Amino acid sequence: MLSVIIPTHNEEKRITPTLRLLSDFLEKKYPAYEIIVVDDGTDATAEIVKKIGKHDGKIRRLHFPRRLGKGGAIMQGMRTARGDAVIYDADSSVPAHEIPKLVEGLGKADVAVGSRKLPGSVVRGLPFERKVTSAAFSLLTRILFNTGVRDTQCGFKAIRRQASKKLLPLLVSRGFEWDVELLARAKQKGMRILEVPVEWSHRGGSTLEPKDVWKMFLGLLALRKTLAKSA
Repeated sequence: MLSVIIPTHNEEKRITPTLRLLSDFLEKKYPAYEIIVVDDGTDATAEIVKKIGKHDGKIRRLHFPRRLGKGGAIMQGMRTARGDAVIYDADSSVPAHEIPKLVEGLGKADVAVGSRKLPGSVVRGLPFERKVTSAAFSLLTRILFNTGVRDTQCGFKAIRRQASKKLLPLLVSRGFEWDVELLARAKQKGMRILEVPVEWSHRGGSTLEPKDVWKMFLGLLALRKTLAKSA
């Protein structure tokens, strides 16, 4: 079985078409699948997913009244996932037809990472300020962490279920830096990580404020100290 996790926070305008496109693709390509929507928002997303789930038994929701953060939401989904392969953050930024790349990647590795920075990657509509932030974040992660991954923040990854069980108890991050910790912990445990080029498009409506950028960098520095203690 293939498990696909989608963390959401106030995504009522996007969630219906996202689930429709994703389920249509999975039904044809991987009929043994489940979609887990982990929601911690305050809008109608949770109710929409609940209604859709009543008609489609392969779609289920986990709703939390408090903010979990991206990492916290994905971890909640991983804990309930039943698939041998778990794909997460499969929202509309990366089209569903890219999923086989991750599934094939897990045939060679414990963790497969979608990348916007490899030959063959296709990136559309990334605003200039995001390009600058992404480049700075990537440089800092290369300096502080030796994961061997060029694009740690592309929200499109897959992990073997057994690997996730080993890593989940170790993870302490909940925010933007969670992806970096997952990869760093995987490398510490001797797991193989494979990066694959994907097609990615910027989703309008998402915002990254200066305070978020500052939190990202502070989070990386704190994570570096945490990992150094456990090395």
